[in-house]
Amino acid sequence: MGVTLISSKMMFQNSGNTKEAKGDQDNKISEARRERNRRRNIQRRKKRKEQKDFYNSDSSSSGDGSVDNKQSKCTKKNKKSESNTKGGGKATTGVLTAKEQEQYVAIDCEMVGCGLYGSQSMLARVTIVDWNNQILFDTYVKPSNEVTDYRTHVSGITSYHLSGPNAIELDICCHIALNIIKNKILIGHALNNDLDVLNITHPWYLIRDTAKYEAFMQIRFDDGSLWPRKLKHLVKENLHRDIQKCGKPHSAFEDSVAALDLYKLVSKSWESNMMYNINKTTKIQKN
Repeated sequence: MGVTLISSKMMFQNSGNTKEAKGDQDNKISEARRERNRRRNIQRRKKRKEQKDFYNSDSSSSGDGSVDNKQSKCTKKNKKSESNTKGGGKATTGVLTAKEQEQYVAIDCEMVGCGLYGSQSMLARVTIVDWNNQILFDTYVKPSNEVTDYRTHVSGITSYHLSGPNAIELDICCHIALNIIKNKILIGHALNNDLDVLNITHPWYLIRDTAKYEAFMQIRFDDGSLWPRKLKHLVKENLHRDIQKCGKPHSAFEDSVAALDLYKLVSKSWESNMMYNINKTTKIQKN
């Protein structure tokens, strides 16, 4: 009996020691994870600052085409482009030829709600603009399901717009939009929402989504998670103008142009990052 009690006591002590050891190990893992996330946050903040400094230096280019010393860190291709920049201001607009400008389009869609309480989004309007803010396509779309919430306070859409003479069938709209953006660099904000309601896809290497560009994102949690910011906040901070004003519905044209202008500010650094990702993906696919 005495042996049984001693054995039970030893087992209890060993169990306690095991729990303490496991607790210490968990604490060490948690501390290591927090330290790793802290370093990651520092690196991301540093990278975002470098990217912002870069496009700020773009907009400070002189009128004769010379640029700030910060731009000397660009790739040789970018250096060549910068040396040919004329007219100052946004360097990107001076670099692209008319043929190159044709490779860019910006899009924005307005949705209405369908289903229970209008919780599902359905396409109601599409606007596509070119590099120079000229409208390539702008139309209302006839609903394919019953509209349960027009979301007029945001979309500006009413039943008249979707039943009027300017509304077209969804399949026709999607076909036209697909032909316009095909093989083009597509610019917009939260493009996955627009492409989803259009029921079309676009190659990842041709997408420039201002909601997912790291320099435009914010760190939301202590774990370093990046989170998209609202388009109107990015426009106010970087372009110093107001869009999506309180009490007024959104404008698909205004939003598409805003996303395009944001892209123009950071196009050099963005394209440099994209080229790195494309090259890295190509190497992985070859291996």
